[in-house]
Amino acid sequence: MSLVTYHITSDHKDILRGSAKLACSFWNYFLEPKQPIVIRLGTFSRFGNTIARAYRPYSQDGVRYGVVEFNKRYLNSFDEEEIVGTLIHEIAHTLGMGWDKWMQLFSATTGKFHKKYVRQLPELKNMLVETDYGPGTTLSHWDESRFDQEIMSGFKDDDEYVLPVTVNVFELLGHTIVTKLNKKTPLRELLDRVRGMQFSSTGKLASIDRTAYIETELWEEIYENKRTKAPMS
Repeated sequence: MSLVTYHITSDHKDILRGSAKLACSFWNYFLEPKQPIVIRLGTFSRFGNTIARAYRPYSQDGVRYGVVEFNKRYLNSFDEEEIVGTLIHEIAHTLGMGWDKWMQLFSATTGKFHKKYVRQLPELKNMLVETDYGPGTTLSHWDESRFDQEIMSGFKDDDEYVLPVTVNVFELLGHTIVTKLNKKTPLRELLDRVRGMQFSSTGKLASIDRTAYIETELWEEIYENKRTKAPMS
């Protein structure tokens, strides 16, 4: 059994540790990843309005890693939902939204999903991938104009929600869906549902090297009041 787990490289008043547990519980509730997923969390200090940043995911020894860092200047002012929502979003990218097989599912010109995949997942008929806002945002999120406030749109919002297709699409990326989401649901409600959930398969967790690190390019920067993307190099 594979799981989504985390590794803390630096923290601020244990804020990230609690949020990481909840974000990982969210994804472990809905799916079993095809390979272990580790989200590496750390902090940085910077003046200005950059509140967090994420780097291109990487793989090593059968484990997929994502790196997210939060600006310590802002952590005290974030509520739990803001931090956990950001982590859920970035874990989704680490699971493959925006990379590899994902890019084969739709037309990069129109953002519409190919008929082959719509037949496999009919919900995709009504979905559209973002084709605007430049590298990092384009082709890796749901269309902002149609799906504003959805957890996987390209901009950070208050009172976010999750669509069933945001969970179910990961089956097309090779993951196993273990719990279906039946309707559009506020993120806050889903966090209450998975709160207190315990990781299982501790033996499997112990076998994962959560410290492995490969430096990759900056992928996404989150600014105060809105989320924008750093260009790919």
